[in-house]
Amino acid sequence: MLEPVQTRTKLKYRKTLLPVLVHIEAHLESDLGLDTLARLAGFSPHHFHRVFQHVIGETPKEYVRRLRLERAVYRLKVSPDNVLDIALEAGFKTHESFTRAFTQQFDMPPSELRNILRAYRECIDEALGSYTFAGFSLDSPVRLRKDKSHEEIRIERRKAQALIFQRHLGSYDDLLADGRPFQDLWAPLLDFAAGQGLEVPTDGLLGICHDDPYVTAPDKQRFDACLLVEQPVRVQHPIGLRVLPGGLNVARRHYGGFEEISKTFAFIGVEWLPTENYLLRAAPPFEIYHCRTINGQLERLYTDSFVPLEVSKAAH
Repeated sequence: MLEPVQTRTKLKYRKTLLPVLVHIEAHLESDLGLDTLARLAGFSPHHFHRVFQHVIGETPKEYVRRLRLERAVYRLKVSPDNVLDIALEAGFKTHESFTRAFTQQFDMPPSELRNILRAYRECIDEALGSYTFAGFSLDSPVRLRKDKSHEEIRIERRKAQALIFQRHLGSYDDLLADGRPFQDLWAPLLDFAAGQGLEVPTDGLLGICHDDPYVTAPDKQRFDACLLVEQPVRVQHPIGLRVLPGGLNVARRHYGGFEEISKTFAFIGVEWLPTENYLLRAAPPFEIYHCRTINGQLERLYTDSFVPLEVSKAAH
């Protein structure tokens, strides 16, 4: 049965918009005005605005501003930069306009969030077990946890690599809900690669978590299931093409389930972070899942989690 015209049209627009979304994510500090984005899509500004809002559910301006503000939360967590520098990086002209937009989005000014995080880190060394910092619920991201079974932390430089990917939009908690097999997230990619004759190592599936689930609404959380590709490839929607930037990363291996991944990121960002030489870079973390095939199904053996780094000014 043929799909309704409206459905086919929306799918066509999603195909057109995917490279634009990737461009926005990679260039949040650049000019992302309506004319610039419309030109990338090959649409007139008016038509692009209408299509973008229809498909994404936000106007281009709202979408860009939200991503910039969510990245600002990350910068406030991991960077020593002052609030004005973070405001300018997020595309705001003044401290006041940034504070106003931040407060409207997150119900607290940026200075208050930074004070909470500072108090959190000051007392984490005193944590003897898992308990909740005064004033926060058990569901709060500001939770103290002392994990005595840390796997080794390593610093690893990775080269830039081309990826084919499929985007999954929605709560991270639902990625493998209802017993969904692990390999299902990569099945369309693996089928596409096989059809193109691409040699892709299935023992190194890659995933990119673009959003902090404590900051981004569940229905807007972005997870990209990815495969590394060595040769040029022409992609077809819903498969996209992107580049994993090169650079330094802090990496940690773990053998547990998906819940161990969040513990690893929490450990890196809170307990390992206070070092003299490195800062966390404002780029999404990613994971490489090492698998084996048993009875035609992929079974995950262990996961390497990576968080992008930059060398601190103090280290120069």
